[in-house]
Amino acid sequence: MNEKMRNDAYSIMSEAIAAVDPKACIYRSLEKNGNELFINGRSYDLSHYANIYVIAFGKASIPMSKAMEEILDDSLTSGIAVTKKGFAAPLSRIRVFEASHPMPDDNSIAAGKMIHNLLETTDSNDLIFFLISGGGSALVTYPRKGVSLTDMAKLTDSLMRAGATIDELNVVRKHLCAIKGGGLAKMAFPSESVSLILSDVVGDPLDVIASGPTVPDTSSFVDFHDIVERYNIALSPAVAGVLDDGLEGVIEETPGSGAPVFEKASHYLVGNNSLALLKAEKKASELGYNTMVLTSSVVGEAKEVAKVFAAIAREERRRGTPLPLPACILAGGETTVTMKGKGLGGRCQEMALSFAIEVAELNDVLLLAAGTDGNDGTTDCAGAFADGETVQGGRNLQLDARMFLSNNNSYGFFKETGDLIKTGPTGTNVMDIYIILVDMF
Repeated sequence: MNEKMRNDAYSIMSEAIAAVDPKACIYRSLEKNGNELFINGRSYDLSHYANIYVIAFGKASIPMSKAMEEILDDSLTSGIAVTKKGFAAPLSRIRVFEASHPMPDDNSIAAGKMIHNLLETTDSNDLIFFLISGGGSALVTYPRKGVSLTDMAKLTDSLMRAGATIDELNVVRKHLCAIKGGGLAKMAFPSESVSLILSDVVGDPLDVIASGPTVPDTSSFVDFHDIVERYNIALSPAVAGVLDDGLEGVIEETPGSGAPVFEKASHYLVGNNSLALLKAEKKASELGYNTMVLTSSVVGEAKEVAKVFAAIAREERRRGTPLPLPACILAGGETTVTMKGKGLGGRCQEMALSFAIEVAELNDVLLLAAGTDGNDGTTDCAGAFADGETVQGGRNLQLDARMFLSNNNSYGFFKETGDLIKTGPTGTNVMDIYIILVDMF
């Protein structure tokens, strides 16, 4: 593998991740002058509130909370921050809890109950800051009556294995959890609330990020029904009962646009994948590459998207289009993997392995595919590098790339070739970043 290109790609990725550091995103969006807090031009007089709370959940909750502690200082009463296991760090005024991701666990339910209990004590004289980031949907849950953690975990696992998108997963979660789909805003009302949101969803729809706990919901129980029918998912009796009651109107729909619970709720997007790509583009240019941001909205089956990226790389290699060489083409988004094998991997590693097969023996072409949170699937890495030498490198180790791909065992392949990307938890989460480099001969 071309070491210069590999190092350049890693530097570009690192710059992108640094740009969406959650603490930096909060500081860019908020400014405090005395008792006045300014958020995107709007002013909040902190002295008018009896209590000010912070409730944070998601993979970026700790650095976001740290920034809020520093900005609010003595104005902050207390708070709760829920993050993924292994992502925790101590805070001064905010209690820290860890829970499981991508599957919720008992700690996820305990966190949901603690948040509910805190909001039960608030009133119209209080101000609540909700700090929301990717992963929040699994980390905090408050199941509807009768639905167990096992019910939710099995359903989530079945949908993920069937290839359901994050949007589809969130529709289901919203209707099984009292916090999601505007439920948290309902619990907080009549307190004033401000949501500061770090997006991990294509297109940044606020009703999808962490399952939209503080914004109006646009989905319905009918959508829930259509999704489980589409993927032919068997439901537990408790989940089927909730769905039936919802379709029949026995259970109230999630609050939609115009609901009174949103009258005192404000929402601000503080960071997203597009911001990361802009900083990556700047870094690539500084390294001497001709650059282009292709899109921040990549979706689809990881191994199929890889074929499109490979086609772009081949066009660059053979004709020097759409950019003059050396070229850096950037993209972001979040793909899916339909599990057919029993291997270990993640969407970025699967994409990299598929790309490697498509560009086998093509010189000076490289793909870096990585999750900005430092975790790809359930593995201990962010993603992987792949180039025209990757497949042959595997053969030298008696590894058949196509066989590993068919078994969804990209991690096993790249672990042996030494091409895994390990950053550790980054503290942020704005989906994935894809870097295609094509150097001159």
